[in-house]
Amino acid sequence: MLHFEYNMRYISFLILLLIGPQSRALSGKYPIRNFGPAEYKAGIQNIDFAQNRDMAIFVANNLGVLSFNGNTWERHDFKTGKKKRSLAFDENTNRLYVGSQGEFGFFEADWQYVSLLEKIPSGFRDFDEVWDVFLVNSKVYFCTFQGIYVYDGQSVVVIEQEGGFGRSFLANGKAFTQNQQGRLLEVDGLKLVQSYPQGQAGAVIAGVIPQDAGYLLFYNSGQIEFTTPFGVSRKYDALSRALQGTYVNHVLQLSDTRLVVATQTSGLFLYDLQEGVLERITKEDGLGSNACLRSFQDFFGNLWVGMQNGIALIHIHSPMRFLNQEINLQGSGYEAFETVGGTYFTTSNGIYFLEKNAAQSTFLTGTEGPAYGMQKIAGKLYAGHHTGLFLLENGRAKRLANTDGLWQVKQLRLQPEFVIGGTYSGLYLFRIDENQQLHPVQKISGFNASSRFFEEDQSGRIWVGQYYKGLYQLILSEGLTEVTVKNVSENLDLPVKEQIILSRVADDLYLATNAGLYQLSPADGSVRRAEIFSGPIGEQPVYLLAQDQKNNVHIIAENVVGLFRQISTSNYLFIPSSLYQLRYYLNNDLLQASMNTGHGVFFSANEGFIYYDPALEVPSKAEKPLLINRVFSVNQGRALYARKPFEVKPEIERLEVGPGVKVLKIDVESFQFTGLGNQQFRYFLKGLDEDFGEWTTSASKEYSNLKEGIYEFKVQTRDHLGQITASPALYLKVKPPFYRSPTALALYVLMVVFALFLSFKLQKRRYNRKAEKIEEAGQLQLAKEQQKLAVVEQQKEQELLRLKEEKIQSELQHVNKLLAASTMNLVVKNEFIEAIKEELKEVKQKDKNKETKRALEKIVKEIDINLKLQEDWEQFEYHFDAVHGDFLTRLRNDYPDLSPNEQKLCAFLRLNLNTKEICNLLGISLRGVEVARYRLRKKLDLERGQNLSKFILEY
Repeated sequence: MLHFEYNMRYISFLILLLIGPQSRALSGKYPIRNFGPAEYKAGIQNIDFAQNRDMAIFVANNLGVLSFNGNTWERHDFKTGKKKRSLAFDENTNRLYVGSQGEFGFFEADWQYVSLLEKIPSGFRDFDEVWDVFLVNSKVYFCTFQGIYVYDGQSVVVIEQEGGFGRSFLANGKAFTQNQQGRLLEVDGLKLVQSYPQGQAGAVIAGVIPQDAGYLLFYNSGQIEFTTPFGVSRKYDALSRALQGTYVNHVLQLSDTRLVVATQTSGLFLYDLQEGVLERITKEDGLGSNACLRSFQDFFGNLWVGMQNGIALIHIHSPMRFLNQEINLQGSGYEAFETVGGTYFTTSNGIYFLEKNAAQSTFLTGTEGPAYGMQKIAGKLYAGHHTGLFLLENGRAKRLANTDGLWQVKQLRLQPEFVIGGTYSGLYLFRIDENQQLHPVQKISGFNASSRFFEEDQSGRIWVGQYYKGLYQLILSEGLTEVTVKNVSENLDLPVKEQIILSRVADDLYLATNAGLYQLSPADGSVRRAEIFSGPIGEQPVYLLAQDQKNNVHIIAENVVGLFRQISTSNYLFIPSSLYQLRYYLNNDLLQASMNTGHGVFFSANEGFIYYDPALEVPSKAEKPLLINRVFSVNQGRALYARKPFEVKPEIERLEVGPGVKVLKIDVESFQFTGLGNQQFRYFLKGLDEDFGEWTTSASKEYSNLKEGIYEFKVQTRDHLGQITASPALYLKVKPPFYRSPTALALYVLMVVFALFLSFKLQKRRYNRKAEKIEEAGQLQLAKEQQKLAVVEQQKEQELLRLKEEKIQSELQHVNKLLAASTMNLVVKNEFIEAIKEELKEVKQKDKNKETKRALEKIVKEIDINLKLQEDWEQFEYHFDAVHGDFLTRLRNDYPDLSPNEQKLCAFLRLNLNTKEICNLLGISLRGVEVARYRLRKKLDLERGQNLSKFILEY
C-alpha cells in the first residue's frame, strides 16, 4: 500500500513518561539519535557544546573540537594533545573560544587557532582544565579551579580567590562561581560578590537556574534549594528525591521552561516546573550512556547530550511518540479510543486496555485475533473484530454478535435507532434496544463485498468504497433488511477504478485514490477533483484522509504528509507534518487514524501506534539555505573551494576548474538536525544532466571527466517534513586542456606560418630534385606497367584454364550421372531377365516333352552365359566410387547393417536424383521410396531435424 523508502539505521527511540493527565505511558517515545566515537572519529568523552550563526554544532571532545553541519562530522585540533573541556561562540567576532588543559584560545577564519597563553600574566600560566567558558558583556571568562581569566579582546586579567574555585555557571546573563569553601559568588566585572545565601555550606553546586526573584541551586548530591537575597528554602522535593545518589553533573533549562538534569550514573531527568511531571531517560531505554556530562539546546530546540562515551541528539519537541511493546501493546495497531477510565487499543492481536495512570496495558481475554474500528453509540463503546462485535466497558470486552469479520459500526443518521456494521462480506443490521445496547438483527441481503469504508449521505443512501472493486451506492429497503446495489465507479470520470478509500469531512464525502483526491456529489453520483485539499497533493496516491475533533484534516499521500488546519468553514491552511519521516512505520496494510483521544491523533503503525500532537508541530526554522561546503579535486587530493565557518563573506557563485581535475566532488551542508537521518538530497548539473537525479542520502556528488564549458550546479534537500530547500546556483567553468587553450591556438597559428615559410623555401629544392628524377621515375613506371600487363595476361590465362577445368568437371559429372543411370538400368534389366530365367526353369521341370526341355535348357544356359548382374553392379560401384571418393566403400565400413537396396538408395541420393527417378531405378512406388528413406534414416542414426539428402551429399 505505502511505497516509501526509508533508512532506519539512523534512528533509535527512548521510552518516556507521560506529559499530561491521561496516563504516564501514553506519551510514548521520543526520537533520539546516538553518535559514537567510530562515527565522529574522535575520543569518547564530550563535555561542552556551542553553535554558530550558520547553525553548525561544535563539541568539546577529549581529542579535539568537533563540528557537525547536519551531514558530516569533522575533528579540529591545535596540535597540543590537550583535552578540550569548554566552548563558547562569539557571534560579534565570529570566534569559537576553546578551553582545554592548561590552554585556552580561539578558532577563527579557516579553523586557524590563536592561543591566548602569551597574553596571560607570567605568574598565572600554570593552571589545570578550563572547565567553563562564558561570554558576558563583551568579555570572555575562562574558568579554572585556580582562577578566572578574563579576556577583553586585548589582554587577559586574572581573578583570584584564596583557596581557588569550584565550578562556574552562567545564569540570566550573569556569571557565578563557587569557591572552595562552597559559597556561591557572583562575578561582577572583576569582583566577586556573595549576593545569595546557601543552606548547604560546602556542598558542591552542579547547576544554577534563574527563577522568579532568585535562583535554583542544584547540588551534586541531588538536593535543590531556592535562594533569594532574603533567604533559602527547599524546593521540588519529588525531583530532589529522584536525584538522590545519581551524582548531578549539569542542569539546563529548556526554552519551554522544563529542566534537564544530566547525571553521572542515571542518565537524564526531565522535569516540568509547571506540571510537576518527571521524565527519565536511561541507557536501558536506548540512551548511549548513563554517564551524561552536559546538555545543550540548539536553535531548532533539539537537545544535545554529551556523554562519557558518545553524543546523543534528542528531538525533545518532537510531536510524535511510539506506543507499542513498551506498554504491552502487541501486534500492528488499528485504532485507539480514550474513555474516562482509560484508553482502549485495537490491534492485529486483539483488544488492549490501558487504565488511567497505569504504565502497562492489559489484554482483554476473549478478543484474540484482529480487532478493528471502535465507535461510541448511545453512550456505549463498541469494537469491530475478526469474529464479530464486542461491547467495551470497565476495561472488559463482551461479545454481542458473531459475524463474518466486522470492520466498524455506524449509527444511521435518518433512522438513529438502527446501526449498520461493515463486515468482510457486506453489511449487518443492528438495533438499539431498551438498554441502549446494540442488538444484532440480520445480515443485510443484496450486497456481499467487503465494507471497511462506508458512509451515509444526507438522503440516507449508503456509499461503500471497496478498495479493489470500486465505489458502490446502496439504497436500503423500507425494512432495512436488503439493499439495491449500483456500482457507480463504472460511470465515474476517475483515472482509476481501484483503491477507492471513502472518507467524510464534515458532511462532504471524499474519495482517496491512486491519482489524487476527489469529492463525491451524492445527489447525482458525480465526482470532481477536491480542489480545497489537492494543492500540495496533485495526482499522487492518497492513503488516508481523516478529520480530527478540532476540524483539522489529516492526510497521508505518497510523498506528502500533513494536516489542513481549518481557518474557516471552507478555508484550510496546509501544515507539513513530521510524521512524514516515519511513513515507513505506518501500518501499510490497514492504515487508520484515531481521533477519539484527548491528546492528538493515534496513527496505526506496523508495531503498535504512532502518537502525533499537531500542537507541537514546529515549522522548519532554517535561517540559511542549503550551502556548498567544499569543492574537491579527488584525483589531485586538494580543495578547490572550502567554506570558512568563522568568516563572513559572500557565498560562492563561480568557480574555475582546471583541466587536471579528473574527478570533481562537491560537498553540501544543510544544518538540519530535526529528523536527522531522514534528510535526502538530489543534484543537477546543467550542461551535463537533463534534470535533477534521484533522491539520495549522500551529502556529496562526484563528477568525472567534465568537458570544458560552463556548468550550473544545483542541489535540493528534502527535510523531515518533506519540504524541499534549494541551494544557490554554483557556476563551474571547466577550462580546456592546454592543447585546446587560446594560448595553444596562438602557438598553432605561429607554427603553421613557420611551416608555410619552410615549405616555400624547400619547395624549390624539392622541384629541382623531382625534375631530375622524373625521367628515371617514368622509365621505372613504364617497366612496372609492362610487368602489370604481363601479370594480367597470366591471370587471364589462369582464369581460362580454371573455367575450362570447371567445364570439364561439370561435363564429367554429367557423364558419370548418365553412366550411372545407364548402368543401373542394365542392372534392373538383368534382374528382370534373371526372374524370367527362374520361371523358365520351373516350366522345364513341369514340361514332360523332352524337346521342349532341351530347348528351355538351352535358353537358360544362354541367359547364364550373358547374365552378369553382380558384375554390372560391381562395375557401377567401381565407377561411382572413382567419382565420389570411395563413397560406397566408406558407407559399408561405417554402416555394415545397410542392405544392398539401401546402399543403392544412398548412391542415388548421392547422385542427387529425385524421388521419381529413384522409383524407376529401384522399381518401387513413391511410398516405397519414402519407407526406404525412413528405414535408412533409422540405420544412419539421424536426429529428427537432420536432413537425409544433405547428410548423404556431405558424407
